[in-house]
Amino acid sequence: MYKILIILLSFSIDWIIAQCVNNEYSTSGVLVDINEEFYNNDESVNAYSIYSWTSDDLNRILSGNGIPNHEVGTFPNANNPNTISEQNVNATFTLCPILVSETGEPVGGPAGAIAYAINSVKFDPATAGRCNDDGECSLAQGQGNWNIEALGHETFDFGDDMNHAHVQPSGEYHYHGMPELLIDFLSDNLGMTLVGWASDGFPVYARYGYADPNNSTSELVPLQPSWKLKETPDEGRPSTLTSLIGGPGQGNTNPNTPIPMGAFTQDFEYEEGYGDLDECNGRIGVTPEFPEGIYYYVVTDDFPYFTRCLKGDLDNIGGGGGGGVPSCNEVPPGNPCCGDNICGGPETEDNCPTDCAVTTNPPELNNFGLSADTINTNINAVVVIYNFSATAYDNYLASYTIRLILNGGPINGGELLEDSGVFNTENFEATKSGTFLFPIGSSEGRWNARVILTDNNNNETNLGPIELGQYGFQNSLIVNNLLMSVRNELVPIEFNLYQNHPNPFNPFTTLEYDLPKDSFVTVTIYDMRGSVINNLVNTNQSSGYKSVQWDATNNQSQPVSAGLYLYSIEAGEFRQTKKMILLK
Repeated sequence: MYKILIILLSFSIDWIIAQCVNNEYSTSGVLVDINEEFYNNDESVNAYSIYSWTSDDLNRILSGNGIPNHEVGTFPNANNPNTISEQNVNATFTLCPILVSETGEPVGGPAGAIAYAINSVKFDPATAGRCNDDGECSLAQGQGNWNIEALGHETFDFGDDMNHAHVQPSGEYHYHGMPELLIDFLSDNLGMTLVGWASDGFPVYARYGYADPNNSTSELVPLQPSWKLKETPDEGRPSTLTSLIGGPGQGNTNPNTPIPMGAFTQDFEYEEGYGDLDECNGRIGVTPEFPEGIYYYVVTDDFPYFTRCLKGDLDNIGGGGGGGVPSCNEVPPGNPCCGDNICGGPETEDNCPTDCAVTTNPPELNNFGLSADTINTNINAVVVIYNFSATAYDNYLASYTIRLILNGGPINGGELLEDSGVFNTENFEATKSGTFLFPIGSSEGRWNARVILTDNNNNETNLGPIELGQYGFQNSLIVNNLLMSVRNELVPIEFNLYQNHPNPFNPFTTLEYDLPKDSFVTVTIYDMRGSVINNLVNTNQSSGYKSVQWDATNNQSQPVSAGLYLYSIEAGEFRQTKKMILLK
């Protein structure tokens, strides 16, 4: 049986390992083959948690719906009246992060997400709560210079749960600190757990690290931040809450309540060497995933709980990854901008200087089409081809995402298929094509298309079925298992390499491919170092639907170890590579 959510990967064997240069770290091959869907029956969720992590030659790609895959607290609640709802999470992260800042650049809020957890839930440690010098406070867009912390005190209650998370008015569930039940989901909560990726491409770990950062045989210990409470409050700091003037459960009901040290961000100061971590709550060291060492951020039990700054190259962030502070003259009207501490924020054309209001044109779709060209009778599936061309006027095209959605998607009981890729940034115009695989028997109904184009300034054009239809594009496909309106060709119309099945497997798996014409064919198994493991096919073959089985042995008929492997086909000028997982 096919999984409900299918992500198709296609890349050249030459692209498997990102070619990182100079002082860049390589994160290629680490958690880039995740495709998960869980129904979360928690009474405050009752929805599918969907997320996938893939990669191309340059970027790590996240697609998800922001729904947590674990138990949460009760939402809405007295201090958080918001309901968890599905989000549209699409982000890219460089596979070759590089450290460029000694002290880190502040990131987050309107400027973009600072990090995403594995389950596509955002890390957002700061709050919108503020107090003025008179102790007049609000938990929602308050006025004043004193930033209220979500954790570590009892004076202000943001309605957070056991995962140190709560819900935005948009329905976005997000972590302010240690995601306890996510860690339980990913590990035994006693080891070094990779819980997500920062927007600059560096990994995020939870709580533990090696006592000797360069020795993986040393003891695992809870890592300590190098931030501490100030001995003396800053001048003008309010010591007493006089009123709560906005936000859930608020009113003038809490006068003369003490505001302890630690309630405000300004109550803390960084002291180098005070703990294990730097000012961005990170350090360089070895990890289970990076035995040669890497810079990584840490979620900690004490302030700052999660980094408030990034040390990596913010200019190397892909479309939607968030992070980075754009310059004012790069931000289109109506968008959050500049982070320059001049305009305030969120900064728009209406409340920013004129240099924040530079007009740019978004990417534009020129044509789009879907075609169901053949039924592959070997695997009882329909191959559907998409093709389109797009133009960017004032910026280069950066990336695209194509979605086919059945009956509103998984949250509404339907299915979701997705493919994505990147453009050659030297061109303003590009044509792209790809394929979707429809398993017969599980995909009846009307499949609607959605096209998302992103330029290199993260401007996004998001076209759904209505918009596509307005332009006269073919935007939907009727799939009827009894009356499939596609051609059942005896010979495929194009070359294709399909995902192996089963996957993961032990010890046998089947590889299937299409040959539209007679060709000399090689099908080769590689390990992740690019070494040849097995030459499965190396001969002339006639056109048709083909398959070959691999029994997890090498060319010497010796069993191979468990792990991630690559399989590649070459037939004439056609070349394609996919991944598979062998379990033992």
